Amino acid sequence: MVDVSQTSSTAADEARRLPDFSNVEETFRHLSDGELRQTRWLFSLMGSQWLTERLSGLSAWAVRWRIPGAIWGVKRTIYRQFVGGTSLEDALSRIERLHRRGVTSILDFGSEAKSSEEDFERFKDEVLRAIDFCAGTTAANSVVVKITGLAPDEVLEKYNSWGEFDADDAEDPRMEELYGRLDAIVSRAAEKGVQLYVDAEESWFQNTIDRLADVLMERYNRGKVVVLNTFQLYRHDRLAFLRASDERARSKGYLLGAKLVRGAYMVKESDRAMARGEPSPIQPDIESTHRDFDAALRYCVERHERICTTIGSHNEASTRLGCELIEEFGIPRDHPHVGFAQLLGMSDNLTFNLAAGGYNVAKYMVYGPVTDVLPYLVRRAQENTSVTGEMGRELRLLESERDRRKAAR
Repeated sequence: MVDVSQTSSTAADEARRLPDFSNVEETFRHLSDGELRQTRWLFSLMGSQWLTERLSGLSAWAVRWRIPGAIWGVKRTIYRQFVGGTSLEDALSRIERLHRRGVTSILDFGSEAKSSEEDFERFKDEVLRAIDFCAGTTAANSVVVKITGLAPDEVLEKYNSWGEFDADDAEDPRMEELYGRLDAIVSRAAEKGVQLYVDAEESWFQNTIDRLADVLMERYNRGKVVVLNTFQLYRHDRLAFLRASDERARSKGYLLGAKLVRGAYMVKESDRAMARGEPSPIQPDIESTHRDFDAALRYCVERHERICTTIGSHNEASTRLGCELIEEFGIPRDHPHVGFAQLLGMSDNLTFNLAAGGYNVAKYMVYGPVTDVLPYLVRRAQENTSVTGEMGRELRLLESERDRRKAAR
């Protein structure tokens, strides 16, 4: 006679098993043999930091000056790996392909380094289009807004040392214009039921961005989370700032939205601080970054009823910790206040094994013309340790799947 209670217990234990991030069959089952070879070739090239830096510089120069074949070459390599397409329509097939694997998309128009009013209005309109796109599909549920895409850098830097400010009373009318663009975006997101991620940027802009995010969260994160601010834990002050942000939200009665990342501006931050003779905002070592990231992760997940957290990490240990904390606090894996995210083209072993385990997980779906997204691609290759520091892991996983397929034939 079958012991039904024991069978049910075994099934429950199986369902709660933590993901196996070394499961390459699950990781790469969406790739054909040809796609697997192409991806392995690209990562083998990018595994050389020396080569990556020079290729990035050459690509930027060649595309900027419209050197024949440059755009084609970039699109066939690094662009194809990390960018969904030139437009939302162009990216749709990749968005749908991810969704078939249980992965949603966070839409991110990758235009950077713009400076005219026309550019800012175009960026605002593109973000509004992305929000409307999300509202019409279950394959994408959130959108990124980059504040430097909506206002001149000098305005953001000007207000960076201010305390609390009211955009309507700001002495520079461009700040009022920025807040107007932001409010139009967030109100559309709230109306359509779409979440909005406020991207983190360089430290000389970040205080301004944080205050704007606080104002927007206070207005819109009532009863549900519409706006999430981004906390870069490679800065030594961000764990304390996260705690202060939680206290502010509690005192003012709104929910905190927090995307936790390690960060992507380390080289630029360190160089600028050294050139100006200022203390660096960056952690003294990578171990300190890991420590603060994991502490922030535990802080947020433990308080999941009032903090909506996206764990934006390519680090396997931190991702596993997130899974363990979800189990420790008895949180449903599909709870709307806890999810994971990785960049398109990176850490598929985390993304797809999380999805197979029933967790909320998304890819950052960057899209836009080659010339617009080139600064993003260069930063991915040169400054983000998830690309330069973990390339060997990506390559080993791809080679393991290649060998597995050969053995299975």
